[in-house]
This record gives sequence, C-alpha cells and structure tokens, in this order.
Amino acid sequence: MASSPFNTLLALSQRFNNAKRGLPAQQDIIPSRKVVCFSMLGMNLVIALEELTEIIELPQYTRLPRVKRWVLGMANLRGRLLPVLNLPAFLGGKLSGSVKQQRVMVIDMMSMFVGLTVDRVYGMRHFKVDTYTRNPGDIPDRLAPYAEGGFVQTDGIWILLRPSQLLADRRFTEVAA
Repeated sequence: MASSPFNTLLALSQRFNNAKRGLPAQQDIIPSRKVVCFSMLGMNLVIALEELTEIIELPQYTRLPRVKRWVLGMANLRGRLLPVLNLPAFLGGKLSGSVKQQRVMVIDMMSMFVGLTVDRVYGMRHFKVDTYTRNPGDIPDRLAPYAEGGFVQTDGIWILLRPSQLLADRRFTEVAA
C-alpha cells in the first residue's frame, strides 16, 4: 500500500514525539545586583552600578589653595570641572599601591559632580541579592556611616558603599580648610 503524504508526516510526527526529551526542570532565578568592585584601605568594596557615572584614570588636576588635605584638586573632564577627592584620606587613611592602578570613580548625583580616588577598580560583577547581608561585620567605624551592608562571596565580604550617604555628610562637602 502506497503511503500518502499525510501518513508519512503522521509517522514522522510520531517518531519525533517518541524521541523527544522533556523540558529541563524549572529553576528559581535569583535576582542579582550589578556592582563595581574596588579596593581601598585594604578592604573590598562595591558600589551599585547605577550610582556610578564612570571610572577614569587619575586625571591631571590643579591643586586648590586653602582646602582640606584630602582634596587633590580640580580636573577638566570633557568641559566639566571635576573635584578630585582622595577618599581614603578623607576616611583617615591613605592611597596605597601604584598610581597606575589608582582610579577615579565619578559620581554625579544630588546636584554634585565629584571624583573619588580609590586604590584599584576590579570591574563589574553580578552579586545575587540573596548573598546580601545588612550586618557583614568587620566594617571599620570610619567607613560605617557610608556603608550599607555587604555581599558574602566565596572570595570574601564585599562592603556596599553608598555615595549618597557620603555626599550628604557635611564633613565631606565642606572642603575649605
């Protein structure tokens, strides 16, 4: 008996259905947070990607008279004046490592445009939100007012720095010596 095109398609369909595999088990997707990882004062820190405008190498800057010692100076960043601040010095420490590794994290929020110099920037990572803890311990007192918890990872705890808390601090915004 000659097979009709319909019967041929029906036979192929049955062979396919018999050989098919099921869908993989559904997995719970844990949301993650995009952060930029950096180091300063011997600590691993992160800043939320949405709170960061850009990361640049230490630009040429002009020193300013009668400002606090942690104000490095003013730089021209594509036509905008950028105050360059030594964040570790503001916190009572100092920059470490080579100047080639130091970076300036540019923040543009709360009507402020500032550059925060840090020891090293490692890059962007995705941390799952279920690894966040409000009390990671080991946050030094000098950093505590500007930190909000941390992410527990296999390579250690990454403390979340909140630039909005830093920019709201009068000790940080009043730079005149």
